[in-house]
Amino acid sequence: MFKTLGLIPRFMRCKLDGNILFIKLDDGEDFLGEICRALESTGSSSGVVLSCAGMMRNTILAYYKGEYIERALPSPMEIISVEGNIARGDDGSLQPHIHVALADENLNVYGGHLRRAMVHNTAEIAILIPRDVSLIRRRTGLFIE
Repeated sequence: MFKTLGLIPRFMRCKLDGNILFIKLDDGEDFLGEICRALESTGSSSGVVLSCAGMMRNTILAYYKGEYIERALPSPMEIISVEGNIARGDDGSLQPHIHVALADENLNVYGGHLRRAMVHNTAEIAILIPRDVSLIRRRTGLFIE
């Protein structure tokens, strides 16, 4: 049975079924911010992205080379793949570590660490919420407790 969660933002909708959180984001929403808000609305501090379909615009991807090298992508882009996790940081905030592959209208694919994106049309996401494991992101990386 689906359980509708409280504290739902104006446009975003999410439902929890067991330990899978289903999220639907609408045009113009902040992708990373809203998936963190949806996860937080469950009372959880950890999540693993299982799937995502939709589109993004105003996207910033990064490549880590001792420091992040950022690149803005043309808009809009079709979501080909999204994977990663969301963990609680030392400061208490949720910290998404998400990688994406995005395609432009010519079917050229771009990929990297997602730094920022706005939903274009829609994004439909499924996130696994671990039951007996907590993900914690510290300066030195991810810790599993």
